[in-house]
Amino acid sequence: MLKNAMRGSWSIFYKGLAARFASGSLRWIGWLPRLTALLVVSGALVAYAQTGGSYDLTWWTVDGGGSGGGIGTTKQVSGGQYELLSTVGQPDAHAKISGGAYTLHSGFWPGEQVLTGTIYLPIVMKKPAPDLIGSFTLTPNKTNFSAGESALITVVITNVGTVAAGSFWVDFYINPSKVPAVNEPWNEICASICKGIAWFVSGGLGSNQSVTLTSNNFPTEYSIWDGSFPAGTSDLYIYVDSWNRPEPSGGVSESNESNNLATIGGLTVSGFGVTTNSDSPPDLPPRPAP
Repeated sequence: MLKNAMRGSWSIFYKGLAARFASGSLRWIGWLPRLTALLVVSGALVAYAQTGGSYDLTWWTVDGGGSGGGIGTTKQVSGGQYELLSTVGQPDAHAKISGGAYTLHSGFWPGEQVLTGTIYLPIVMKKPAPDLIGSFTLTPNKTNFSAGESALITVVITNVGTVAAGSFWVDFYINPSKVPAVNEPWNEICASICKGIAWFVSGGLGSNQSVTLTSNNFPTEYSIWDGSFPAGTSDLYIYVDSWNRPEPSGGVSESNESNNLATIGGLTVSGFGVTTNSDSPPDLPPRPAP
């Protein structure tokens, strides 16, 4: 079946060329008094003579040549957009001829299909989004305090994203029962010390803008803070964009939701007056959504 298919293909190919030469659309060029073709069939490279019609192909060869020349040489037949180089192909070659968007490999490999060209992949672009980060400091700047000693907490929130952020909450935690996460207000996870602060940034933040929050200015209905750390304080946290139930990302959908937590640990607060936890969290009013 393969032999018959290849015979039919070459028959159509040479009849087409003969018709073009007869009509004058192709002419013999340079040293090409005849057209030599390569017939390859599966198995041990057996070639078969082709006869019939107005042509007689009784000779074959496996040549070791390459492309035989380029545009403008005498080793090709050309017409219109196409050219036929002097060597159709050889099975032992590895070279290839390229031009424009096409590539001609110089041998035949039964069962293989060689595809060349340019593949355009879709461009996946991440939608621009805000990105809120925070840090905080203590005044005085130290880690050893006495119970009842005045302390100022200063929080700086920055939007490092490419677009503006809407309104959001910020929580300050003292010795929480667990590391804070989104939608966990300070008063719901306080342990032996139930003090904390909640700030609401109502105007949001533009790209690359910052806002400073302090423990001297906060909404008292959502906070419990008297200006000092109780004895036993050791770990402090802030969480930016801390609450907006039931949204899993809080009030602001950010490009990075993993950088909203900041901490200062290793504090020592000595003295009396440890605040013990009650059986239930402090009774604070519900927060408004951002």
